[in-house]
Amino acid sequence: MSSAQFQQQTSSLAYFWLNSLESLLNAFIDLDPNTRNQLSQLEGIVVRVKTFAPYQVFYLLFTPQGVEVSPKPQGDVQVRLSGKVRDLVWTLLGLESEQRAESKGHLHLWGDSSLLQQLRHLLQEFNLRSAAAHWIKTHWPINALWQKLTEQDLSWLRDLQPIPALIKQTRAEIAALNTEVQSQKTQLAALEKLLYQQIDHTRTLVTLIKILIVCTVGLIGLSIGIAL
Repeated sequence: MSSAQFQQQTSSLAYFWLNSLESLLNAFIDLDPNTRNQLSQLEGIVVRVKTFAPYQVFYLLFTPQGVEVSPKPQGDVQVRLSGKVRDLVWTLLGLESEQRAESKGHLHLWGDSSLLQQLRHLLQEFNLRSAAAHWIKTHWPINALWQKLTEQDLSWLRDLQPIPALIKQTRAEIAALNTEVQSQKTQLAALEKLLYQQIDHTRTLVTLIKILIVCTVGLIGLSIGIAL
């Protein structure tokens, strides 16, 4: 294989990797309206990301519609982020907090101080992180993911692609189950109300029967008295 062919193949793999990453990031963002709203505050910000194991440099452009991932900057770089791929993925999925990753030296963020605060806030408040972390821990073999990330096996990106859709499906199933449970609670409440009404009617009927018996016994006694 010639040097030109090797570079072309490497470039193709890089574009495939970045396109897959962009698709995955935006799929997660689509699940969280609050995060999408926060992205509007970061509109136009360009973040240079440098990863190790494997080595890769790419750029994130924040837009109101999501995040664009590109091998070249689409504007001036204001923030820089670096770390191992496994640590970046672990943080984005909520399997480790951004503060802890930075404090342990696994992630490095630097640049404009005000923009750093906004970006850190987004990473910390990304509501989907907790949902994704919970779903992955209960539905997916985390050890297998960690091993692939550690071994620089890029198939982890392919493995994660279905997860946003599966989370959406799980949420829909839970919502449908909650609706069914709520419907059953409503039906149960209606049955309980009907039962209490029937009990009240029965009590009333028993009271009337008692009164009728007393009145009947009284009339019989009166009749016997008159007869005597």
